[in-house]
Amino acid sequence: MKFILFYCVLASSSLIAQMGPPRAQEVTDAQAKQIFVALRAAGTSAKKVVYPIYSGRKRIAYGISLGEEKLLTKASEIVQKRGLYTANREQVALNALIVGVYEDHDLAVLQVPGLKAPIVEWADAGNLSEGAFLSAIRPDGEAQAMGVLSVRERSLKSIDQGFLGIEMDTLETGKGVRVKNVVEGSAAGEVGIRQNDIIVKIEGQEIQGFYELSTKLRRLRNGGQPEIELLRNGEILKVKPTLKGREIREGVSRRLEQMDR
Repeated sequence: MKFILFYCVLASSSLIAQMGPPRAQEVTDAQAKQIFVALRAAGTSAKKVVYPIYSGRKRIAYGISLGEEKLLTKASEIVQKRGLYTANREQVALNALIVGVYEDHDLAVLQVPGLKAPIVEWADAGNLSEGAFLSAIRPDGEAQAMGVLSVRERSLKSIDQGFLGIEMDTLETGKGVRVKNVVEGSAAGEVGIRQNDIIVKIEGQEIQGFYELSTKLRRLRNGGQPEIELLRNGEILKVKPTLKGREIREGVSRRLEQMDR
């Protein structure tokens, strides 16, 4: 009997808890509604300058219109892809060509002949504080992603960053990356890295394509001595260059040079 009574009291307590004041849920629902109303308003305006970017039949990124038949997009999503194109509002495919990459900010500029699109209106990011709500808008005006600003605007450069001093083959997508050129007087040159060497590992980690190698190199420090494994004429070689400062810039071919125009 006591067990049955205890069970009834427990069940009643649980039911009362579920039927408690709905105030907290109402507040949450109201806040969510305000967020989505604001998102729709922002999305309606922003979608006019947002375009999908495809490689083959797969959408790989979104770009925003800079005017003059140009789109700005995320470099890491496109630099190793081939056959890039976008689609205008009439769903006509338009070829896209990479004309510049800002590696330090992971941004790329695409030239899209025939694209007629309005120019994005830039807002003052200086007014945003950490914790500000952010969203990425799709061409249909809906949010692709949402989040908060966790870190203030900054460059991805580091005054302590070390540089190897090579130009890489940006079209390499398999294991390793071919060295197209070695900068005279660079860390790479001092340890005997040569043109057409294949960099297959850094610090024991295998390299799969240009962008992965570029990312790993940017994380290295001035004065560091990473172990680099090379493939030369079928033979594996290991070198440990002493990385230098910014006076030796990592070469990445003309199309990946930062645009100063």
